[in-house]
Parts: sequence; C-alpha cells; structure tokens
Amino acid sequence: MTVFRDLRHYIDNLTDHLGDDEVRVVDGAHWDLEIGGITELVAEKEGPALLFDNIPGYPTGYRVFTNFMGTAQRCAVALGLPADTSKMEIIRAWKDLSKRIEPIPPVVVTSGAVLENVMEGAAVDLTAFPTPRWHDGDGGRYIGTACMVITRDPDSGWVNIGTYRACVQGKDRLSLWMLGNRHARAIAKKYWDRGEACPIAVVVGSDPILSTVAAIAAPEGVSEYDVAGGLRGEAVEVLYAPGTDLPIPAHAEIVIQGEMPPVEEESVLEGPFGEWTGYFTHAGQETVVRVNRIMHRDAPIILGAPPMIPTVPAGDQSVPLYSASVTWDHLEASGVQNIRGVWAYARQLMMVISVEQTGAGDAMHALLAAAGRKRTGGMERYFVVVDEDIDITDINHVLWAIFTRVDPSESMHILRAPTTAIDPRLSPAKRAAGDMSMGIVLIDACKPFAWKDDYPRSNRFDEPYRAEIREKWKASLTL
Repeated sequence: MTVFRDLRHYIDNLTDHLGDDEVRVVDGAHWDLEIGGITELVAEKEGPALLFDNIPGYPTGYRVFTNFMGTAQRCAVALGLPADTSKMEIIRAWKDLSKRIEPIPPVVVTSGAVLENVMEGAAVDLTAFPTPRWHDGDGGRYIGTACMVITRDPDSGWVNIGTYRACVQGKDRLSLWMLGNRHARAIAKKYWDRGEACPIAVVVGSDPILSTVAAIAAPEGVSEYDVAGGLRGEAVEVLYAPGTDLPIPAHAEIVIQGEMPPVEEESVLEGPFGEWTGYFTHAGQETVVRVNRIMHRDAPIILGAPPMIPTVPAGDQSVPLYSASVTWDHLEASGVQNIRGVWAYARQLMMVISVEQTGAGDAMHALLAAAGRKRTGGMERYFVVVDEDIDITDINHVLWAIFTRVDPSESMHILRAPTTAIDPRLSPAKRAAGDMSMGIVLIDACKPFAWKDDYPRSNRFDEPYRAEIREKWKASLTL
C-alpha cells in the first residue's frame, strides 16, 4: 500500500488517483461560517475534497482542508487500495488487515517539517491560524475536529492518542471536552491526583491513517502509533520537542503543546458545538490547555472534519467503515455463519448485517451478536439484519427490505443499553439522575426462513445484466 508521509502526500495522491477535480481549491471563503457552510453543501452532494486558501485576515497559504475522507473512493486511496474498490470490498480489506496487523512502534527522528516554525512563551498565538467557526450555534472556533490529542501515562509510559473537540479560547489557551470514560481523561487524572498538570500535545493536520486511528482508539495500554505503523506497514516518524517526552508526528501540519491542569484549578466555558449527531450539545466548564509551544509547517493546513447531520453521505467515512469491519469480526467470533457483509449508516447509529440464512434462528443470532458488540458509551441505536440479495451499501435497498419483509408485531425487539452524554434523546431528568441508558432496536428484515423460498420474487434486474447495460451505454448515459 502507499505509505503517506504526511497530509500533503495524501492530498497529492487524491489527484493522482482520482483526477484533478478530486481536490477543489476554494479562494476567499471566510472562516466565520462560510467555510463550514460550503463544506456542508459539497458534502451533501458527495463532492470533492476542499482546500480553502486566501482566507480573509490570514496570509496566503494558511489553509483549511475538509471533506478529506468524504467518499468511499477517498477512503480506498487512504488505505492504499485501488480507487475503484467497491464499498463492501473496502470493508473486507480493512477487516482482513485488522486481523493480521502486527503493531510497529514509531521511530524517533531528530528533525521534521513540523519544526519549520516554532512559537514559544510570549510568542505563542493560536489566533495566527484561520480556525473556522463551523456552525452558527457553535460557542467558539474549533481548531480540533480531526485532531490527535497525545498524552503519556505517568506510571506505565503508555502513549495514548485520541480525538477530542478543541476550541481556541485565546492566544495561549485551548479548551478540550473529554468524556470521563476516555483514556486521555484517565491519564490526566493520574497527574491531577499527584498535584501536577498533565503534559499534552494536540496535533492538527496529519496523514489519514493517523487521524483515523486516533478517532477509533486502541485498547488500553496499546499506543495508536503502533497500530498506525501496523496498518501502514511502516513505522510512524516522531520527534520529541525540547522539554517534553511526548512523541509528535515529525511531519504534522500544526502541533500545540502545553499542560492541562485539573478543572478545579482552571477551566473555561466550552461549547455548545454542533456534534456528529446533528445537534448542538454540551456547554459547560471544561479543561484547558495552557499552551507553551506551537510548532507548524510553512503554509500550514488545518485538517477539518466538521460534524454534520449523520445521514449526510459524505463527511469522514473512516469511522463507519471501521465500525462495520469490527462488527463483522465480532459476529464471526460469536459464531454467526454465512455473513455476506456489514455496513454502518449515520456513522454507526444503524448497523446493517447481510446473512445467507441456513436455519430459522440465523437472523436473531446475528442481531443479538451485533448488539453485544455495542461499545460502552456508544450510540449504536438500530441493528438490522437482511438477506444476501439486499445491497446493504444502498440505503434504499435496506429501507425496501424493512418496509416489505418486516412484520412489526414479530420482527422488532427493543432492549436497553448504555449510551453517551452526546445523545440528544437523553432527558434532563435522566441526565440529572446519571441514568445514561437508552433503548436499542433489533430488526429482522429477512424473509421468514420457514417460507423464504416461496417469498414473492423481486422485479429488479440481476447484477450481470445491469453491468451489461452500464457497459453498453456508458458513453451516452450516466448509469
């Protein structure tokens, strides 16, 4: 696979593999809402990646890059696969790669492009970058939407990388909202319990493998650097800035370093923010980073993944692809037979499993196994199982199966499971009581096994004939 040295290498490869129109340069869009609005409109049409330049009030070359993994094709390029790899084959490739991955620790180097510019002490200025205000209800300008937050466990030395929203609060202050069950928060608490501030680094702009691994999180004790190295087949180059033991990507666009004191010592009003659920969520006193150093490349690029309504087809597709592949692995480990595919919609709010039924209990087995993988604090809400004739990467096919193969009185089951503080459906009373649970729905949208062979035949042309028609008419029609 292609190993991307940095974000710029990935951008160049998008145009090399998918054409010059795959990355659209947008000149003159304003950081206040306009960049966010353009990104949303283009994402809704599954349009190109966007590189914003000449942003009013900032030097030429200080850029923002969005919609960077907004289509399956761009995800394929990011994973080093042929650009025309089908959606289901991307899932298979990721699933197979994750099974045989051998973690590769990062390699320490002494220099890198991120050191081209260094601000320290009084020279630190977060406002030097064209951080967008992404949504009209946001409580600030969020530089961290696809960022890497790096911490090191003071006991074991484990280096953890996660993704948390980060808001510019001043020249030398950044706020982070970290849920209490996340690794970085647990590491920070160890420092706080010792009466110390937690050393921290926030990376804004890295290659797609690093940004994806940061968002999906490795198991406790496993560094995301090692996982990224295994996925790439090559170690990530990192360096240590003076006075810190936090390894940072040597070729990152921007790295913000500092220390994070406990909330009781210093905090700031953070939020609200238009989250990935499609709603503005959470505003409150949250942790701050006291920034003491900023490093950045010449002509730095902010990597942005502004959350949108999750049914928008584009946006960052890496999370649903990962969730689908991990669910597939879990189903196989649970003994579910004849799985034909797994797909995730609205990031992972709806998981859809395709199976070839061989027995009356196959569909329910798949549903219960999939629900059993629901992450603590995750928001997976709907689990659907369909027959192998349904193209689960096409939402219209999934809906057709639900609408025509489900008897609501027999085929739907409701359970309760943990959810997350981001969940907009949690009532104020439940939040106040600390009840972080929500219903989940299991939907058997398969033909009833007892008479599936007698189920009415579909009137849809089969794939070989559809492929024949596409080939014959591709020159004159868009099919």
